[in-house]
Amino acid sequence: MSSMDILEEAKAKACCADLYQSELARMVMGDSMHPGGLALTNQMGRLMGIQPGDWVADLASARGNSAVAVSRVFKCNVVGVEFGREAALEAHAAAVNARLAERSHNVKGDAESPPLRAGRFDSAFCECAMSLFQNKARAVAETVNLLKPGGRFGLSDVTVEPNCLPAEIDGTLGQLLCLTDALTVQGYVDLMEASGLQMLHQVDASIEGIKILDALEAKLGAFTAWQKMTGQQGPDPEMLERGPELLTTLRGLVQEGQLGYWIFVAEKPTS
Repeated sequence: MSSMDILEEAKAKACCADLYQSELARMVMGDSMHPGGLALTNQMGRLMGIQPGDWVADLASARGNSAVAVSRVFKCNVVGVEFGREAALEAHAAAVNARLAERSHNVKGDAESPPLRAGRFDSAFCECAMSLFQNKARAVAETVNLLKPGGRFGLSDVTVEPNCLPAEIDGTLGQLLCLTDALTVQGYVDLMEASGLQMLHQVDASIEGIKILDALEAKLGAFTAWQKMTGQQGPDPEMLERGPELLTTLRGLVQEGQLGYWIFVAEKPTS
């Protein structure tokens, strides 16, 4: 990779981190930053077989809500890796406030190349972020390198069938909903298997996508009403104006099976 490519990649990651630290992201995605919230996080943790005392990596850990929840529910040690400085600081504060700072740790770093010790972790997970990674193959290979033999990798993310998204789903909204560079279901399976992982579970959680679209539609309605009362502009007026129509389109794609949200769990071979 040339120095120019490295610079452009760093800029793209910084922009993405800024977007996901914004108030717009909090309004759209809520505190959990992914469909299904912490209930889906815990479901994936059970599928991964996380045990008390395990060491677990949370890649692209955002504000640390999942890391804290997994640490509390499974009584394990979690190390979150987050590119955004503000989000990493919030994650540390969340662990302190939950009185779990001795088990829920956070480092600022690139989840595509995490600054963690190889072969240290019993499990790793990545929620609604792989679709945003520029080099997915490298990210999965780096994750496999973190795992002990027999370690498990849990991935939950948006799935998109080819050529199904309307042209309007681009820019800010596409990034916020993890649609811009998402793969098909088979695409994620191929990605994980190409790194030597053995698939254990594939779970269709697309109903959670419908729920988050419904919640977002309600938030947009409330925000529009607030705008009319106060005369103030929102963070992205154009997106807010066309939001309801686009959400209807996305809901239809989920119902048709063109757009979804899935959990994948795979295991690193023991030999």
